[in-house]
Amino acid sequence: MPTQKFYVEIRMNERLGMFITVYDKEVMEENEVFREKPYNMMVDEEKLVELLRKAVSIILYGRNCIDIGIREKLIHPEAVSSLHGVEVAIFIDTHI
Repeated sequence: MPTQKFYVEIRMNERLGMFITVYDKEVMEENEVFREKPYNMMVDEEKLVELLRKAVSIILYGRNCIDIGIREKLIHPEAVSSLHGVEVAIFIDTHI
């Protein structure tokens, strides 16, 4: 089975930490609205989990990365919405 790939934009805030936005590969490549969004890297699931665990703010676009966020207990399954036909979920660490 091929490894899932995710586009990730990482932004660092000196005081607060790492902010990341994650797009399923299919979302970034197949949805006109998201095609031009900025990103810093493409990662596999293992690297994505590592980044999610370090981030203080996470925005997830697409069912694959949302499922990982749910599995990692960062996203509640009922907290998933939709934007331009793409599932989206947000996590913010309030323990900063």
